[in-house]
Amino acid sequence: MKESFYFSHDSNARNDVKILKLRRNLGFEGYGLYWCLIEMLREAPEYKLSINCIDDIAYSFNIDQKIIKSIINDFDLFLTEDDLFYSERLVRSMEQYKLLKEKKSMSGKEGMRKRWDKTNKQNKMIL
Repeated sequence: MKESFYFSHDSNARNDVKILKLRRNLGFEGYGLYWCLIEMLREAPEYKLSINCIDDIAYSFNIDQKIIKSIINDFDLFLTEDDLFYSERLVRSMEQYKLLKEKKSMSGKEGMRKRWDKTNKQNKMIL
């Protein structure tokens, strides 16, 4: 079974100034492609992809590479660093998600430890 990856998506993202500019220039096709890029970044190590894979991304979307390059470069939705591009918003969101997930995991482990301690004390009292 393929793992499904979570990421936060603001319900009003379509009204963000940068997204409005994207939609004005590339329509909802550009908006959909933007979210496809975000999904790909979510699946990528450290939520970053190589600029060198734009041709492959365009091929996988069956779209002209110029459109992908425009989405990445022209609307301030992505940052580039060395030969990588990424969404600062996605990286920040995923960091918060990881922290929350770790906190819940620690709380769960602590709760389990307390239950085991309580059970062990009760078992000792019975013996």
